Amino acid sequence: MEKTRSLGMVAIFVAVLAILGGCGPKPHLVHISSEPAGAVVFLNDRVIGETPLDTTIRQRDGDYNIYTFKALKEEYKPVKQAFKEQLYHQTAADVIPAQLNFVLEERKKYPIAITSVPSGAVVTLNGEVVGETPCTATIRERIGEPRIFDFVVVKERYAQGQKVLREFAPQENGAVFEFPQALHFELTAASQ
Repeated sequence: MEKTRSLGMVAIFVAVLAILGGCGPKPHLVHISSEPAGAVVFLNDRVIGETPLDTTIRQRDGDYNIYTFKALKEEYKPVKQAFKEQLYHQTAADVIPAQLNFVLEERKKYPIAITSVPSGAVVTLNGEVVGETPCTATIRERIGEPRIFDFVVVKERYAQGQKVLREFAPQENGAVFEFPQALHFELTAASQ
């Protein structure tokens, strides 16, 4: 009798745990897409996949949680979407829509026409061949540290030509770096 009663208590305890365990917030399924596709998606600074993707968002511990999604794709500006629980009883499912779409904006391109006298000189930009003059080098805008662009022009029997562009961050006086539309090199004959 005692053994039966103990088993009955254990069964009730297990049933109560099962019921209570099922009362918590359920994982929230979210479909994430981007235009264009193929963006890497971060949730709170952790990679969760590449678009398009379906992911399960689990409720974070605590109240008033923030869920920050970020989409990154090379040659596009990053995009963020954040969702915050406004009330203590809200869950991830209450604040995050079942479908998220990121529209990515392509970074600006700055074409620079490169010419030389004489023409037919090989042009390199930071050590990589761009082409032969006349040609065009295309530079994309970027967020981050200022860059250096080292243009070198070489032609047999002529002295090497070089021009360096030093990008700078926006200044307090409002000045911003502007890429030139053209670079011209006057090559001189190499001394024998």
